[in-house]
Amino acid sequence: MIQRTISALIALPLLFFVLFKGGALLFLAAYLLSIIGQYEFYKTFSRKYYVLNWAGYLMTTAWFGGLYKDMPQDYYTFLIAVFLFLLLTLTMLYKKNIMIGSMVTFIGFFYIAFSLSHIIMIWKLDSNFFIWYPFVIAFVTDTFAYFTGKLIGSTPLIPSVSPKKTVEGSLGGVIACLIFSYAYASIFNPSFQLYAVFLGLIGSILSQVGDLIASKIKRIFNIKDFGKIMPGHGGVLDRFDSIIITMPLVYYFIVIFNFLI
Repeated sequence: MIQRTISALIALPLLFFVLFKGGALLFLAAYLLSIIGQYEFYKTFSRKYYVLNWAGYLMTTAWFGGLYKDMPQDYYTFLIAVFLFLLLTLTMLYKKNIMIGSMVTFIGFFYIAFSLSHIIMIWKLDSNFFIWYPFVIAFVTDTFAYFTGKLIGSTPLIPSVSPKKTVEGSLGGVIACLIFSYAYASIFNPSFQLYAVFLGLIGSILSQVGDLIASKIKRIFNIKDFGKIMPGHGGVLDRFDSIIITMPLVYYFIVIFNFLI
């Protein structure tokens, strides 16, 4: 508990500083978190499969490089096509059967690096209001799901994936997120109030799905944490399993919201 508290006291001010500062520091932070997260993901799957981790890191570097240089949309389409072609070619050339490993390499990029890169896309929209949203959704949902489950939880949610999670806890997280999302919009962006309720609902549900996905992977490979970079908290994927899902959601919600108004 002490380790967990100390880690949080160090990590939270860093997070606030990076998000307030933005720019190159945000790019660097998102890139490093992506690489570390991919390392944890690939290391886990390497227990059973031959993963082409170097190809995943290369793709992530090219992807973030494009974002930093404001490359046109066609660059990213071309990049994904080249990445797929490279993996398919290597799958055929390797003597070992690396089909599943190639799929893991591809999924690792999209699941982690592609998802985390959306915080940069949100920042580029020049919206201080929205850049906090992925974290607000994930934090509120996780916190209130935990305490609601502790207080009144009795019905297992998906015991085969996460035995301690309950239906009551899950609903508590969703309801709290709806309230906080509406309150957050009411204070900082009143015109977004009604949309905030919908975003809070979808965001809270998907946040919990992200948590369950990570839990399922850990159960499959019989591990407690993905890494040890944050004492008491585990690795990047252990801390960002929910945020990985909420970042893309918030970005595309903004795009749709701007289109609607």
